[in-house]
Amino acid sequence: MTFDDLVTVLPEIVVTATACLVLVADAVVGRAAARLWLPLLTVAGLVAAIFAGPITLPSHTAFGGFVVVDTFTAFFRVLFVVLAMFATVVAPDYLARRAIPAGEFYATILFSTVGAMTIALAADLITVFIGLELMTIPVYVLAGMARRDRYSNEAGLKYFLLGAFSSAMLLYGFAWLYGLSGTTTFSGIAEAIAAGGLTNGATLVALALVTVGLAFKAAVVPFHQWTPDAYDGAPTPATAFMSVAPKAAAFAAILRVMMVALGPLGLDWSAVFAILAAVTMTGGNVVALAQPNVKRMLAYSSIAHTGYILAGVAAYQAGASASAAVLFYVFAYGIMNLGAFACLIYLDLDGTRGATLDELNGFASRQPVGALAFAVFLVSLTGIPPTIGFVAKVFILQPVLDAGLTWLAVAIALNAALAAFYYLRVVVHMYMHEVDANAPRLLRTDLLSAGLGVAGLAVVVIGIVPDGIYRWALQAAAPFVR
Repeated sequence: MTFDDLVTVLPEIVVTATACLVLVADAVVGRAAARLWLPLLTVAGLVAAIFAGPITLPSHTAFGGFVVVDTFTAFFRVLFVVLAMFATVVAPDYLARRAIPAGEFYATILFSTVGAMTIALAADLITVFIGLELMTIPVYVLAGMARRDRYSNEAGLKYFLLGAFSSAMLLYGFAWLYGLSGTTTFSGIAEAIAAGGLTNGATLVALALVTVGLAFKAAVVPFHQWTPDAYDGAPTPATAFMSVAPKAAAFAAILRVMMVALGPLGLDWSAVFAILAAVTMTGGNVVALAQPNVKRMLAYSSIAHTGYILAGVAAYQAGASASAAVLFYVFAYGIMNLGAFACLIYLDLDGTRGATLDELNGFASRQPVGALAFAVFLVSLTGIPPTIGFVAKVFILQPVLDAGLTWLAVAIALNAALAAFYYLRVVVHMYMHEVDANAPRLLRTDLLSAGLGVAGLAVVVIGIVPDGIYRWALQAAAPFVR
């Protein structure tokens, strides 16, 4: 290890140091001061992490080839930091109301963010696995952080058990790849597979194990069973973060492993991914239709969005536009889905459960800012212009058509129409129904409203002017262009 190696991972070092500092500060300051200063300290550390690494930079390796830093790394670094900042800003009042330790919450988010950033750095199977575990273990803790709530305990336990199973599958697949190629580097594995092709049945076993392991991490149907209960039972700020950052990190791993290490087998895994994408988006949307609980409905809809993103991966033959579409959609999904879950924090409900549709009746008359932000996020998730969600779906459809997957493009269009029913149904309840007499009390917080306002504005502005983000995504997709 050299000084240049440390400079290469300076953003990750800054986030790690911030997490440690938050834990120390939480032990030193009083509870009232912690509510104000810990979020500020967390956000300050995350902002410092962005400036610690350039947004665009030439590709280079570090730590003996285990780590690669390129435009792809820079893209995901910024995305993960922004998502962590957003999750921090919306959480303080909820944590105080539920007596959840603030220092532990913010530090856990930071440690998970470091793991996600490590995945984006990976040039080796070992680095990917370390990053995945560093990311997911803190998320298990986040899911069960409301220790006195049995649903939160259930969420943490289910997530842990199925997450451990998926990690074992993935590690077993990595072991097979190492046994076949004699190396753990992505480039070395690609060269070995290109030389041997798929004539060896062991290669097919390795591909299947890796696909299943990564599909669990991304919540791809039929490996999604943990998602609804984990999202529904976790504290709502934790759910907001869980629904976006780990999924974005999972797709960072999918792009690194499938398109680089297993790129020579692209024709084989792309067909499987196309089928999984169609099944995932359809299954998520159909089950979401039947959900009266908005938090659980958003959990199933997040599965559907996994299918949309996976369609971009399946269309890898379209070239840079496919990878760029995946990156842009992950960026868009992160903002709008985290915002949608965060809007539920306004409602003072028992335990960790989310609001039902009836409990959102008349929400617009009681909390105009929160209802407007929620409506913007839901419209964007539906894919209606002029929002970032519409642009993201257009960017996904183009490479899918270019790759000759017309049937998958039709599936995306039909599923977007299907999703409009349950997303817009929430808007109808907020704006066109009278307030129920037993409606839950609302939490008044300027910080939550400010955070949602900024995110809602970003959803609309980027939807109107998406060129900057998309060009950045094209640059970040450069490492996957063959």
